[in-house]
Amino acid sequence: MDRLQLNLLSQKIKIASEHILREYFEMAILQIFSDTNLTKDMIFYGGTALRLAYNGIRFSEDLDFLIINEIKVNKLKEILSELTKKYMELSLVEIKDKRNTLFALLKIQHSSLKYPRHIKIEICKKKNGIKSEYRLISSQCSNLTPLIQTATLESLECAKIKAINGRNEPRDFFDFWLIENLLKKPVVFPKTIPFEHNEFKRELKRFIPQNKWLIIDQILKC
Repeated sequence: MDRLQLNLLSQKIKIASEHILREYFEMAILQIFSDTNLTKDMIFYGGTALRLAYNGIRFSEDLDFLIINEIKVNKLKEILSELTKKYMELSLVEIKDKRNTLFALLKIQHSSLKYPRHIKIEICKKKNGIKSEYRLISSQCSNLTPLIQTATLESLECAKIKAINGRNEPRDFFDFWLIENLLKKPVVFPKTIPFEHNEFKRELKRFIPQNKWLIIDQILKC
């Protein structure tokens, strides 16, 4: 993606260009996972799955998966190395086979960025009862449409409830609100939003297009 395309998309979507660029490369990663059939061995979930598989609003920085079948770290490294040959702006910084997670870190270097940005890939080795279905993934930032095994909305709902109860992140409350709306349920948060309103807004505005900021006020009224 060249600088002109990036600027035009940033103006159209009303979000900082770094988010556009990161999502562009997230789609490229998902496409190569689909092309190499790696997606049969894992389930796409988390905030990025909500955005790309279910027309979510919030941009995200990471790609999260749950493992189904064993994935060798060397296989993952081979796939990501092939990707970096195709996209010169990408480089593989780190890849590790941890006890509970396969972890990879990719760096984005682009002429429009003052500093490099990163995409973190985490493949959890525990499925945790998540149900899935194959979905076509799409984004305004890319013309790719990979077919990816993705957590169902109901499973994402359960995961977000656990996240809200287990950590304090404004994005979890936002995602839960969106999931309940997609499921056509009344929004009842598992607990009271534990943030000052200005702090909550400031954190979310970084990842939400400017023309959608009014949603944040609506969430705070729930």
